Amino acid sequence: MSRATTTATHWIRKSFIGETKLPIVYEPGEEKDLTDLTHWIQKNQKEWREDLKTYGAILFRGFPIHEATDFQSVLFATEEKKLGEFYLGTSPRDQVVKHVFTASELPPHYPIMQHAEMSFLDNPPKLLFFYAEKAAETGGESPIADLREIYKDIDPKIKEKIQNHGIRYRRRYDGPSTKARFSLWKTKRWDEMFGTTNLDEVKKISDKNRFQLDWFGQDSLTITNEQSGFRVHPEAKTIAWHNHSQTFHYQAAVSEVWKIFKRQKTFRALGVALLLTLLTLIKRISGQESHDVHVTYGNGEEISAKEMKSIADVFWKHLVAIPWQTGDVMIIDNLSVSHGRLPFTGPRRILVGWSD
Repeated sequence: MSRATTTATHWIRKSFIGETKLPIVYEPGEEKDLTDLTHWIQKNQKEWREDLKTYGAILFRGFPIHEATDFQSVLFATEEKKLGEFYLGTSPRDQVVKHVFTASELPPHYPIMQHAEMSFLDNPPKLLFFYAEKAAETGGESPIADLREIYKDIDPKIKEKIQNHGIRYRRRYDGPSTKARFSLWKTKRWDEMFGTTNLDEVKKISDKNRFQLDWFGQDSLTITNEQSGFRVHPEAKTIAWHNHSQTFHYQAAVSEVWKIFKRQKTFRALGVALLLTLLTLIKRISGQESHDVHVTYGNGEEISAKEMKSIADVFWKHLVAIPWQTGDVMIIDNLSVSHGRLPFTGPRRILVGWSD
């Protein structure tokens, strides 16, 4: 059920879905075309940006946004000076048109845990833009959570460790000699991530992002870097939980898939949960050196399975999973709100853009 709010714009109606105020929903109060929407976004920067700063995400629903180029027009209308073209994240993505990519090419049964986009970088994206070109038959929500509230609720002992030591990431990538686009643990290859096989260019990009590179085998690569774990919003001055522990920790996926099973109650979800639990147990017994993606406190201390579960519990406490409707566009403040993906069935195509 929606709750109406006041707005100075006569033809855009604002509301919330249910009891949550994440996201704030913008809907047309009368029939308009795409040009009307893009013109409004251009001319009302202060209004929608203030809403974005307050609530963390805006869902545009019911507007005539039918294809990737329409979504691209919305991106241009925001007048963001640096729309994303280079993706240093881990999920496989395909470019559709300039500044517009598929959100992820991972299989539909894969869960994507909550994360702020590229939080492991010194300068992660400022805004994220999602477009539901085609909503899934079942599932496939892109849940979001308020990272400012997550920060408040995380165990104070965990926060103290991160405050003192930060977060350290280690990621192993296969290289061009491996034909598979992604594996269960590594996801895409390093040449896909860096967009080049030129090692001088790889080093240049890595130096800019403070990545330590260690080569092994034929052309495999380990990347290590550190971040603070929290971030202060440059405008709102709010502090947010801002790290990839809940994505890169070996235990995170297990917590996620069992919670998904409780939500979806399908045989497939149960099968994925059981299989991943077994694989994670094997990796745990094998030790941290066997983990292709690993995260610790900045001093090298392990984040325990118990600590990781408590982090996951906080995220699920704040999780908002609104089913996509074809044509939806959502703008997310990447310094305040996280996102993920629930498993789905049937055709689904979500496109993404971002601004640096």
